[in-house]
Amino acid sequence: MGKLKMGCLVVVGIFVLLGVLGALFGNNDKSGTSTSSKTQVKQEQKQEQKPKQYQAVSVSELMQELEGNAMAASKKYKGKDLKVTGTVEVMDSEGNYIVLHGDKYSIVGVHCTINKKDKAQEDFIMNIKKGQTVSASGTISDVGEIMGYTLKVDKFE
Repeated sequence: MGKLKMGCLVVVGIFVLLGVLGALFGNNDKSGTSTSSKTQVKQEQKQEQKPKQYQAVSVSELMQELEGNAMAASKKYKGKDLKVTGTVEVMDSEGNYIVLHGDKYSIVGVHCTINKKDKAQEDFIMNIKKGQTVSASGTISDVGEIMGYTLKVDKFE
């Protein structure tokens, strides 16, 4: 029983010591938010307020760059905000995505992932047909030689 009490006292002592050290050397900001966290929050708020600027590009242009050098195309477009114009060739029956191609004979295209929570996107998809030319604005999330480009869609036109 003596060893158990001693072990408990050691554990309690460690917690007390950690609490004292935290109070002495911890952040002095009374709000509990560090300066770097505040700066990060302010930067995120600025980014949210500033509307995205989409670079206009056709599916054919994207495909030419991908065929010429997939690595260079990935560096150039991954994470970029683009307005991509092409022909609807594939439409998912669940409304999760469409695929835009530059021409009828291409195998690889731009896979446009649809935001299912955005009613405007769902309505747009419900009213288009295969073969129709559309523009999808969003952010390129992936680039690959086999699968082409993946665009996370913000809006359609």
